[in-house]
Amino acid sequence: MHWVYHAVEQGLLRWGYWAVFAGLLGENAGLPLPGETVLMFASFLAHKHAGLQIQWVILVGTVAATAGDNIGFLLGRRLGDGAIRWTKKLARLDDEDIGAAKNQMRQHGAATVFWSRYIFGLRTIAGPLAGMLGMEWKKFFLYNALGAVTWVTSMAMIGFGFAKEFRNLLGIFEKVSWALAAGLLAVGYLLWWRHEKQYKERSRRGQAS
Repeated sequence: MHWVYHAVEQGLLRWGYWAVFAGLLGENAGLPLPGETVLMFASFLAHKHAGLQIQWVILVGTVAATAGDNIGFLLGRRLGDGAIRWTKKLARLDDEDIGAAKNQMRQHGAATVFWSRYIFGLRTIAGPLAGMLGMEWKKFFLYNALGAVTWVTSMAMIGFGFAKEFRNLLGIFEKVSWALAAGLLAVGYLLWWRHEKQYKERSRRGQAS
């Protein structure tokens, strides 16, 4: 991972706020970019007065994260039917599985969009997934924006406030993010399994009546 840190640092020193914007926009739109690392490095450099200021890092990061997720959402909405068919074939899912996923998104979509912002990997797919599963855009926009404001501000202030322990901090956040991602995926699977079971029971009752 050291080469990633080096590349991020050099990109920020060369392109400044544009690197912050590109990194967070791309990650939140669905590209596998290290947005969290970009944000914390930018905050660290702001502490060192290396051409960046923390308030502008937070503003640019928030705008980029919000815009990126909305791009991902629109892509998921536009490619929805095709993406669902591809997912069904790849993961061997049926209509009841997809119905359960949509039902789960309706019930827990707001919390999922907000909290996935804090989990490495999940914030990359949250926007496209919400669009693909038919989440209402106004609700998505609200909780996505709230998540962006709180996540960008907290990560930036941590990177700024703990600049002296920055290298160790990056390693800790990487490990914690992977652990949280695994835990949240497990919880998500259990919720999906429960919703699928309920969805099938409702379908059988509907057919019987």
